[in-house]
Amino acid sequence: MNLITSLLLLLIFARFFGRLFKAFGFQEIIGEILGGLLIGLTTLVIPNKELNGIVELAVFLLIFAAGLEMNLQDIFSALRRKALICGLTSFIISFTAGVIVSLVIGLKLIPALVVGLCFAITAMPVTVGFLQNLKIMDTQVGHLIMGSVVVIDILALLFLGITFNMEGTATTFEFIKTFSIKAVKMAFFFIVIMLVNKFLRSEISRANKTEKVFNKLISYLGKEAVFGLGVLFVLGFSTLSETLGFHFIIGAFFGGLLLNKDIIGTTAFLSMNRTLGAVTNHFLTPIFFAYIGLHFSIEAFNEWELLSIITIVAFSSKIFGSWMGSRLARFTNKESLQVGIILNSRGVLDLIVANLAYSKGYISADIFSILIFLGVSSVIINPFLYRRFISTPPPEEKTSPLNPEESD
Repeated sequence: MNLITSLLLLLIFARFFGRLFKAFGFQEIIGEILGGLLIGLTTLVIPNKELNGIVELAVFLLIFAAGLEMNLQDIFSALRRKALICGLTSFIISFTAGVIVSLVIGLKLIPALVVGLCFAITAMPVTVGFLQNLKIMDTQVGHLIMGSVVVIDILALLFLGITFNMEGTATTFEFIKTFSIKAVKMAFFFIVIMLVNKFLRSEISRANKTEKVFNKLISYLGKEAVFGLGVLFVLGFSTLSETLGFHFIIGAFFGGLLLNKDIIGTTAFLSMNRTLGAVTNHFLTPIFFAYIGLHFSIEAFNEWELLSIITIVAFSSKIFGSWMGSRLARFTNKESLQVGIILNSRGVLDLIVANLAYSKGYISADIFSILIFLGVSSVIINPFLYRRFISTPPPEEKTSPLNPEESD
């Protein structure tokens, strides 16, 4: 079947089942993945190189959009004592649990690292929606959760860039050598990001030159031109990321971080964000999740013992690690459990990591399907866990959203 027809079928199935699941109160991505699974069972659409290219574009724009949701100042704010402690503890415990359980069941090092990353990741869009529904975004717990998500996802992206370049390290010495080289390259990349951010803020943004330039471009070329310029800017960082030996999504994320309202202006930012949302949310994102569904193997349920072990360890290690981090940050036991359950939400980034690892041959079809099940099940089960153990959120004194750590 040709590419256009395949895209049409994927989009129809994804949108139909996505909206259907949303009508029943579930996340759209569950229905979109199910749509891909169902169309895959009919063999009408089969994964191929052309579809892979469209999916890579979808991944690029999804990560670009994730970067736009925050800026480097958000990251610096998250690196305050409480959020840093909680995020690090959550990531380390769940990541370590994922690696250990993977090695125990017989996986090699690279697949074990991939599983560890999928254990550790927290989905920012899912978490934001959860906090908004519970009306606890502007509370101390809400600020701790959002700061922790930033720390966790930044760590996940950095480890992703290093992990996907560890192939061929047969001995411990080779592993340490390769890891050290990649860590130095990653540090160099991060220094470049910091220098560009400092230049934009100190030399250009101070005089509002960037905002004026973008506003003139909007008046001459139209609002769509801003989106094109933004894509070019982020592609530059993605190219730098690949040149250093990392995956392009590292550059896409950090490039998106630099394109915030303070630098390019509110008008240009809103125009770019609106166009990006239209392209991703209504076209590429459903196709991406449906494409994941194409790869999902229901035969993974034949390995129900392995599926159960991975799911239970992933849930328990993530909740426990986040609970422990919150306790270390001096939150109450109930607040810490609240944080643990919400940070257990996985989603887009988790599925992207699993898909990238599978496309590169790092994990088998069964492990890929189990990781997809893990990501989707966390979205479904977490609300039930929250209602079971956190019946009503504890009353909290609101703090300034600009200074979530004022109580330290």
